Amino acid sequence: MNIAGVSRPKRTETAAPNSTSPADERGPPKKPRGRPSTKARKREELIDGATALFNARGISATSLTDVADVLDLSRATVYYYVSDRTELVFQCYMRACELAAEDLAQASLAANGFARVATYIRRALTPDRPPVAVMTEINSLTPDIASLIRKANDRNVTALVGFIAQGIDDGSIRRCDPIVVAQAIIGMLAWSQLLPQWSDQGSGPKLRHRAMESMIDLLTSGLAADRAMQFECPVSAEQFQPKIENIFDRKESANFKIAQLLATASALFNRNGIEATSLDEIAAAMGLTKGAVYHYLDDKADLVEHCYERSFELYDRFVDAAHAHGGNGLEAAMINAHLNIQAQAGTLSPLMPQPGFEGMPKTIRDRLHRRASSQNSAVARALAMGAAEGVARECDAPLVTHMCAGAFGWLPKWLPVVGGPDPCDIADAICDLLLRGLTPEPAD
Repeated sequence: MNIAGVSRPKRTETAAPNSTSPADERGPPKKPRGRPSTKARKREELIDGATALFNARGISATSLTDVADVLDLSRATVYYYVSDRTELVFQCYMRACELAAEDLAQASLAANGFARVATYIRRALTPDRPPVAVMTEINSLTPDIASLIRKANDRNVTALVGFIAQGIDDGSIRRCDPIVVAQAIIGMLAWSQLLPQWSDQGSGPKLRHRAMESMIDLLTSGLAADRAMQFECPVSAEQFQPKIENIFDRKESANFKIAQLLATASALFNRNGIEATSLDEIAAAMGLTKGAVYHYLDDKADLVEHCYERSFELYDRFVDAAHAHGGNGLEAAMINAHLNIQAQAGTLSPLMPQPGFEGMPKTIRDRLHRRASSQNSAVARALAMGAAEGVARECDAPLVTHMCAGAFGWLPKWLPVVGGPDPCDIADAICDLLLRGLTPEPAD
């Protein structure tokens, strides 16, 4: 499958790209040899600490004063390194791009395409590495700065796509769509940064090591015990679209309008980030005034909460449908994944867990965390059942289900808004990756 609007790299490309800075798009300044200066070290400490806060609280809920307080710095110290929050966000995002470029450059030295992919993942999930920014809020930056981040990120994506294409050529990776696989990997890596907030799997180096091992194992051999297993999802996500039976029933009509509003807002939040999406944009996409939006919801925070509640209701229905139609545990897990991918590639658009979870009120956060944990546990139990039935490989099921969520949660960040692939086609491609992994099946 060839994703429209995205060009494939030449398969001879091996080197990872250089990163850029706002002052010079020609490439990064040469790094001095030896130990970093005190100023450089403190700048990195500031960026690492701010990154953790932005990932946890979101950009809108994190001020420079918050950064100074949490990191036990004076405001003057913070302003010595950045002029405002936008510049700090830019530096956090650019640091993520620079680290990825360095990892890709080192991975390009590996023996073959699959080894390059695996090396990149190992470096990206190095257990003792500080967190990197999850770049969901690029559109919250000014257009010129956002453009620099996109260019740096696009070069990294191109390098990873190149590794996969090289692997297909050298026989270390079976035939697949390099763009779909590369973006799925990027989504899994991004989601790994949010695991401590949205899961009960722990935090720190031990969790990152588990994530690294689980992700490489998944990409090596997939989930199916028999990699020749045939899977076809028997359920369409379209059946979960809200319907209105009586347009003259005022309550039913209002509920339908709210459902449309939440779907529209969720789609924009998923694509552009919560911080970068205004109520005016949401209202315009609905053909409403902002005043009409306030007729249904109190404010943006109320809207985000309702979007999350709608999402978890949909996830519950996906799990129920998966168990009703799956012939075994693995099939149930794959139906659930297929429905989630259809939903993100189509118009259903459940709001995906994003940075900023820790910035929500505790009562709301606790309720959403319980629902997320319950749903993840249900899918993990299905995978474990599949292993007991002999149809799935043994794996770290609670963590693998989170990794898979990263693959489909990232879809709105890269799929074309118009003219993209059919949702079922993209779901088939990602489920094929999850079932079979990347390496060629052993010859009989």
